[in-house]
Amino acid sequence: MILKYDVEIQDEAIIKNIDRITNQIFKLLPSREEGGDWKTPLQNLIVEIVGMDKMFLDHTDLFPLLCKLEALLTLDQEDDFFMFRKTIFECLGLMNGLKKCLV
Repeated sequence: MILKYDVEIQDEAIIKNIDRITNQIFKLLPSREEGGDWKTPLQNLIVEIVGMDKMFLDHTDLFPLLCKLEALLTLDQEDDFFMFRKTIFECLGLMNGLKKCLV
């Protein structure tokens, strides 16, 4: 795949990165359940995905994923956990869809 800056990246490397990001999204659930810091890793994911969006020349649409991840930051109350969990799984579905587009 040709990315911005006329750099060619092997699809396998991109897929491994998508798998890594998918795992980090999933890890937000136990972090929050255990009372750990989940906001910092979430903010780091958002920054990374914004950067990824800028790199794809064929403009893979990461906007819905970014919207959901950003919304997670607002779901920080205890009674928001069900919606937080639901949104995490929606994000995982979007990541799987992105991966399928590249395979």
